[in-house]
Amino acid sequence: MFASVYIYRVPRQNVDAFLSVQREAAAIYRQHGAADDETYAARDLEPKYGCAGFMQVLATEGDEELLIGLTRFQDQAHRDRVMARVDADPRINQLYNKVTTLLDVGRIVRGEFERVA
Repeated sequence: MFASVYIYRVPRQNVDAFLSVQREAAAIYRQHGAADDETYAARDLEPKYGCAGFMQVLATEGDEELLIGLTRFQDQAHRDRVMARVDADPRINQLYNKVTTLLDVGRIVRGEFERVA
């Protein structure tokens, strides 16, 4: 499996609107072949078990809520094919433009990961 991971810091007053956009985007990703696309809300970010907590390394500002988006693909080649189709879909650009009104996109953290175990 291969995954794209996004960490979002969303002002609380925009969370519902952001999740609405995320649901629309998830449907587009799935329509173009993604294995899955899910968004998770933070529930416990405190340090435990000798580990640092998320808030120690990913600070939020004031009233922001931390959300994580996870899109899964069969492998990197599958990701590349799906993303080429998603990027060509005009609906995704419209949704991205909505996101820019809901949060500071420059503070989104992203990365891609391949399953190794």
